[in-house]
Amino acid sequence: MEDFFSIPNRNIESGWNPPDRSLELFVLEYCEEVLSIPLYLIEDARCTGEGMEIALRGLESWMADEDWYINLFRVSTYVRAS
Repeated sequence: MEDFFSIPNRNIESGWNPPDRSLELFVLEYCEEVLSIPLYLIEDARCTGEGMEIALRGLESWMADEDWYINLFRVSTYVRAS
């Protein structure tokens, strides 16, 4: 099962502007360095005109208490796949 997070542009840190190329690397770097999401959990991450979309796989219930998860939940809209 995957968990989807959508981060609107207004919640992306202002110093992190998407480059003209290599958006995938930009999003992965942002996920790792700013949001501190463990890379092994990221199923898909992409930039859209409205912000970033991140799909995580393999989340465990204990992770809900982790700082990175709390921060991600705070800055994003969350949808759990069924």
